[in-house]
Amino acid sequence: MRAINHAMTGAIIGLSVAAPIAIPLAFVSHYAIDGLPHHDSKDKSLKKVTLFLISDIILCLALAFIIFIVRPDYWWLAILCAFLATSADFMWFSGYNDLRRGKTPRPLATRNAIVILHQKVQWFQKPIGLIVEIAWAILAGGCLYFLLRS
Repeated sequence: MRAINHAMTGAIIGLSVAAPIAIPLAFVSHYAIDGLPHHDSKDKSLKKVTLFLISDIILCLALAFIIFIVRPDYWWLAILCAFLATSADFMWFSGYNDLRRGKTPRPLATRNAIVILHQKVQWFQKPIGLIVEIAWAILAGGCLYFLLRS
């Protein structure tokens, strides 16, 4: 699942659930929505991966900025939850660094149990999963719109 979808889900949790519960719930939400079918391409070229990474970073920063401006009283929890909902994917940066250095990323079996669990949760990663990702983005964007307006 794209980082912006995770971030929007975390922001929704941060804007609608009380502080002590929202924080772990946002982190767990990452694995819950990674269980949905989502897009993945077998083309792991450095240029394509970098483009997706940069676009996700820009979208997540724009989301944080919008929350900060529109909901100044509640921004900290919404942005923290958005970050936590996205943070589980930071472990994939080692594979990206391998790719950047011209190396083939290490096989998942040589990584730790959390990485292996994360990979197993993502049971359906195919190009057709893009439909689910777009639907999730529309649904989450609509929820955020109404939460930010209230």
